[in-house]
Amino acid sequence: MRPAFPRWPLLALLGLCAAFENFWMWSDNGIVLGMPANLAYHVGLCGAAAVVLFAVVRRGWPEDEDGD
Repeated sequence: MRPAFPRWPLLALLGLCAAFENFWMWSDNGIVLGMPANLAYHVGLCGAAAVVLFAVVRRGWPEDEDGD
């Protein structure tokens, strides 16, 4: 029996929130793809957030509520 609310969206979003706090990169002055390393990290994090949120909407939206 499937639970009424799947846990993976909450875990994925909490993981993204935890990844946002990148205290280990505060003193990194490196350059990655022409950007500061911290900025490049957040660009990648935004891409990961887009993928996770797409999956949450695509897989987590109820089938019977299309809005039509």
